[in-house]
Amino acid sequence: MNDDEKYLFDLTGYLVIRDALTPEEVARCKAGIDHHIDQLKEMDRSLSGGSKALAGTSHRKDIGGMLAWERPWCEPFRELLVHPRTKPYLDTILGESYRLDHGPGLIAMEEGTEGGTLHGGGVERPNFSEAYFFKYGRIYTGLTVIEFMLADEGPGEGGLAVIPGSHKAELPCPHSMKLYEKYQEHVVEVHAKAGDAVIFTETLTHGTLPWKGKHQRRALLYKFSPGFQAYSAGSHQISYPDYIEDMTPEQRAVMEAPHIRR
Repeated sequence: MNDDEKYLFDLTGYLVIRDALTPEEVARCKAGIDHHIDQLKEMDRSLSGGSKALAGTSHRKDIGGMLAWERPWCEPFRELLVHPRTKPYLDTILGESYRLDHGPGLIAMEEGTEGGTLHGGGVERPNFSEAYFFKYGRIYTGLTVIEFMLADEGPGEGGLAVIPGSHKAELPCPHSMKLYEKYQEHVVEVHAKAGDAVIFTETLTHGTLPWKGKHQRRALLYKFSPGFQAYSAGSHQISYPDYIEDMTPEQRAVMEAPHIRR
């Protein structure tokens, strides 16, 4: 992560990592999803918050559990835990002993799918699990998202949207802005190609705009935390899942429960 990228991430709260995945890696992820397509389920509730600007004709679809899939379908998703194109960013932002907090999970949207209200922002985060600050020459942040794009998200198609700089906000976001009904000029629709990755601090105000693309939107989300803290229970509600024992040592390290890493 170079100095320009550090500046832009600190300034805006997000970065687009171009060509993070090769076409072959994207194809392997898509093949795994297609093999388990019967698990893709439409949500039974709306995420639009009643907003007319975010309304649609259907709800988004979700699928998870990729790390526990049988081989070879689990392999591309496990490789993304410590991927050479994204690991340097996580090492810088979260520390070299970052951990998977929860995920991965796929968001799929057909043409006409509703958007999801914008949420979060610096002032609205309740504790250090989602904090963002800069001190002693480095970034400190909690829950951090990498959104691997498995389909193009072009201008006017909708999808991921953010309010740049809102991770440092000291005042709450206007409700009408969260509903995308006012101040739309300050909300950025993030454009990316299949294979790109968008990394953002969960503290950034973000959401999803209604999907207008003719193709199915597919965005794969991994959520990471510093090695010593957690936002969710993740994989460790009772004990380590059995599938962790089948991972490489580097992958298992990312799956560990929170503790001080030495």
